[in-house]
Amino acid sequence: MRNRNMKARLATPLLAAFALGCGDLLDVNNPNDLVEEDIRKEAAAAAVVNGTLTLVASSVSQSWQPYLVASDEMRWIGSRDAWLSLDLGFVDDPLNEFIDGPFPAMGQARWMSDEAIEILQGHHDNNPSNSIKTDLARAYMYSGIIYMVIGEIQEDYAFSDKTESGPPVGPANMAQVLDGAIDRFSSAISGFNEVGATDMATRARALRARARQSRAIWDAINPSPSGNGLVSSAEAGADASAVLASVSGDWTHNLTFSSASVANSMASWVNDRKENQIDLSIATVDDQNDINGIALKDPIDGVDDPAVIKWLNQWKGGDYLDKGGIYPPLTLASARMMHLILAENALAGGDSNGFAMHINHIRALDGVTPYDGQIPEMEMLQHTRRVNVLLQGLRLADMYRWGLTDPQWQGAAAAMSAPGTMLPISIIELRANCHLNGLGCGG
Repeated sequence: MRNRNMKARLATPLLAAFALGCGDLLDVNNPNDLVEEDIRKEAAAAAVVNGTLTLVASSVSQSWQPYLVASDEMRWIGSRDAWLSLDLGFVDDPLNEFIDGPFPAMGQARWMSDEAIEILQGHHDNNPSNSIKTDLARAYMYSGIIYMVIGEIQEDYAFSDKTESGPPVGPANMAQVLDGAIDRFSSAISGFNEVGATDMATRARALRARARQSRAIWDAINPSPSGNGLVSSAEAGADASAVLASVSGDWTHNLTFSSASVANSMASWVNDRKENQIDLSIATVDDQNDINGIALKDPIDGVDDPAVIKWLNQWKGGDYLDKGGIYPPLTLASARMMHLILAENALAGGDSNGFAMHINHIRALDGVTPYDGQIPEMEMLQHTRRVNVLLQGLRLADMYRWGLTDPQWQGAAAAMSAPGTMLPISIIELRANCHLNGLGCGG
């Protein structure tokens, strides 16, 4: 993203008090105002990486919402017509304010994540202490997250550097962004292992498993969806198996939000502003559009699907019948996701026993009847994936690869007429980037 104000200026929160008669209030030397030279000091290494994580978390919470409203996970209930446009499947409009709004945050998070790697790599070259090695591994992991999300939800992207415009990657080349995420996660895993941070290495490996499967899904829907939509990635499967060998129970890896860092933007719009709500195919609502029940049932036991309840409880801060707040976590990876990767690999390879085994590991977490052929395997996979990656930024691609449509989608909308279409480079970048605005980059 081309951002003329992006000069790596970081400021800590400051409560300024001015006494009467102190002269020009604007003539202040703020000791908390940091410039680029400051953040490049070794003493600031951990702060740089922590700040990167905050930017990445903020970007994901903003960027997932238009993607999910365009899918059948969320729906428009408020007063802003641009949300309605997304709900109707017009996912490709660069002028849509809710595609455009999150774009600067994505650009900032991506730029700062790469800057953090460069800064920490420099410290590592000069002083490869364990703390620097750990911070460098964290920088690689957080950069991998934003690259992964860009690769999963964007149709195209331009990698700019401050005020220097970058050329667009091009829709046909967006898989390279996911490859970049995978490479960053690999560096994070190596770095964490080197310092014995096994828990963090497991988290980075789970993220790499997701990114590797998303890379396979990208191939399944580009240039347009083909086949039965099943994907198989031996590399993702190997990562998933390694993660499951290292964790126990209903493990998750989340982005977290708090009053001390940043709010979850998507939760602000859904739980607080009530512009959007969980889709009616998932949850029922009262006349105030507040959730009052579960619409999506377990396909074998016929009960309210317990996986839906799990994620909605998390989304609402403990009880899905509550209004919910603005700080719920967003799940990026889980033991359930790892089993789903292995289940799909098995099904794609014709291994029915392996498929059922991994599906039943997930079902055991919810205490429901094991799967034993009661419904077709593909139907079982699609349902299990839908309810176990709920609100995790993956649904639209799954709908495309399996030929599923939202009843809200209109025929002229890109989601319906050109399945596989993701979010575009938005108008703020189109107007500012010399590679995109028609003005050229010379002079």
